Amino acid sequence: MVLSVVFYLTVMALVLTAAYFVNGSVHNKGYRENNAQKTAEKSRQELLNIVLLWGIFLVLFAVSAFRIGIGNDYWAYRNNFLALAGGKTKVSYELGFKALVLIVQHLFGLDNYRVTFAVMAFFTCGFFVKGIYDTADWFVMSLFLFLSNGFYLMSFSNVRYYFAFAVCLYAMKFVFQRKYISFILWICFAALFHKTILIAIPAYLIAWFLRWNKKTIWLIPAGSLLLIMGKPMIRWVIFRFYPFYEGSAFDTGDVSYMNILKCAAVLVFGLLFYKESIRGNQKAEMLFNLNLFALLLYSFGSYVPELTRICYYLVLGQIFLLPIILQKIPQKLVKNFCLWGVVAAYCCYFLIFLWKGAGADVLILPYLTWIFV
Repeated sequence: MVLSVVFYLTVMALVLTAAYFVNGSVHNKGYRENNAQKTAEKSRQELLNIVLLWGIFLVLFAVSAFRIGIGNDYWAYRNNFLALAGGKTKVSYELGFKALVLIVQHLFGLDNYRVTFAVMAFFTCGFFVKGIYDTADWFVMSLFLFLSNGFYLMSFSNVRYYFAFAVCLYAMKFVFQRKYISFILWICFAALFHKTILIAIPAYLIAWFLRWNKKTIWLIPAGSLLLIMGKPMIRWVIFRFYPFYEGSAFDTGDVSYMNILKCAAVLVFGLLFYKESIRGNQKAEMLFNLNLFALLLYSFGSYVPELTRICYYLVLGQIFLLPIILQKIPQKLVKNFCLWGVVAAYCCYFLIFLWKGAGADVLILPYLTWIFV
């Protein structure tokens, strides 16, 4: 067990070391100047970025693809793959994932489930790395927040959901680029694997266009009241999409105090530096709004089954919002204090996550690989 924790920490240290040398500013418009030296520097940095990003991707992909029995539903997925091939047992997977499983079985054999997990790992990790690189203002910090939140390790479970989650991470950039049709098409594609992602379309677009002022501030108490008073209607709508959740083990109504605390802390941090870091920056304002939406849902919508699956599409913005805030803090001493405070807080959270890693609801410990089986 200890060796597995050391292994995960080593993987994290390795990819973050590589990420430190990635310069995302070569993405920025206007980076290239009419200067041969500047152009050559950019070309070298772009090449270095490509090499480092591929290295990061291959490490994350290999750890995910070579696992066996890791993830709380690993063997359940394997059984469902066989059920899909038989065609007699109903399996509640979306059409896209069903098609992928059947194609892999046709090409590699009926029970070669490891290939299916490897294919999903390839695309999931690819969208993770590409999505963070394309959107982050500070790549290494956003990657650190992504990993320390446990998003990568949690993708060992619920592979359909985390593939959709990865596509959402990638598609977010199209909102910032005002390519709304592209954003919607990518989300609809991901819905073929996990339809919860459809919540991202209204949530992201509302968060993008919403501006806080004296005329809109009333929407916060109104939204809270709607979540409280609209419980019967909201649950009715949800169970039209997921009827098997009603009364199931997922329909517990438990309040996620840890997630409320995280969202509240990010909200307070954002408010402290709102004028310097967020106001007037539409990207930061959208990410701030998404965090606020997640806080309201976690606080007043605990009756929603598998609420975290919905809220993760919203809290995902934290990995981009916090670096924006940190970079814009004017006082150097305050900036360094906040930076190391954020790093320390997320390191503690990640260690707590790993400590719970052997639990049946996570099951990422001990790490096992089929290479040595």
